[in-house]
Amino acid sequence: MTYALALDSQDIALELHSLLEELDPSRWRAELTAAFRSRLDEVEDRVAALLEKSKCHPRTELAGRLSELLEVLRASTPAARVHAAELRADWMAFRSQLVDAYESLSIDLKPWSIHVPSLRPTNYARNLYHLANGVTALLLIELVLRPPALVLTAAALAALAWSLELGRRHSRRLQKVLMVIFARVMHPHERMRVNSATWYVTALLVLALSSPPLVCALAVTILALADPAAAIVGRRWGRIPLINGRSLEGSVTFFVVGLVSSFAVISLFHTGIGVGPALLVAAGASVLAALAELVSKRIDDNFTIPVSAAAGATLILGLLGRI
Repeated sequence: MTYALALDSQDIALELHSLLEELDPSRWRAELTAAFRSRLDEVEDRVAALLEKSKCHPRTELAGRLSELLEVLRASTPAARVHAAELRADWMAFRSQLVDAYESLSIDLKPWSIHVPSLRPTNYARNLYHLANGVTALLLIELVLRPPALVLTAAALAALAWSLELGRRHSRRLQKVLMVIFARVMHPHERMRVNSATWYVTALLVLALSSPPLVCALAVTILALADPAAAIVGRRWGRIPLINGRSLEGSVTFFVVGLVSSFAVISLFHTGIGVGPALLVAAGASVLAALAELVSKRIDDNFTIPVSAAAGATLILGLLGRI
């Protein structure tokens, strides 16, 4: 019964994920609240029925988590308001509670090898943070650090990041401090899992150890520009779904922005490469990075995107006899 409960809970979690995507701050509209309430009522009924069905079986942590979710749905769904600003504030506060319930449920499903997508809500502060990190890394690679120093810098950052990851799992105080510092730029799931910044600096170390500066520069540029651009377009205008919560509009944006920005980096810092080869290298890096962004599920795309971009650039440079 417990595994069957987990499978039924996965269906509920997937419906919650879809609903929370529609409740994203960039998509929320006052005129949609009736539809949201209708869908929430359906989820509430399904959770209540599942809990009733599980009563004759031993109590589990998963059942307890479903009870917490049911309490959020029953107690916190916003009431109707006249003023749109107040209505939006109520719904966003409710969404925050529902996000916490969803993330907790997703963790309880893991022991059963059941995966549900991570939530990636619109977060412009995170987008700017992402961009600033990428531009800083690009300038360090191209203008400041030679390869040996680049390896040492990346190794130091990776060591610090993983030390903090281990530390916050053993120290509640450190966890609270880090959550306060990075609250504006964290995705909800990163409170309980390895955060994207750690995966990013790990990717930087892999690149520094395995790739020439040109390839490293293209990898960090694509992650810094194409990834947040795809996220913004996909969440706001994405209508054609692909896989893993991605959209066709977002993936096309990723490729185009990756291609243009990579070509700009080559043209600015590596003028010895002609226009044709530069376009091919930029396209190779952007195609594999876009595919990595699309299929990344269990491994964070802040690791898979730069590593895949580097692989694509290296492949084309090898075919052109440039490395």
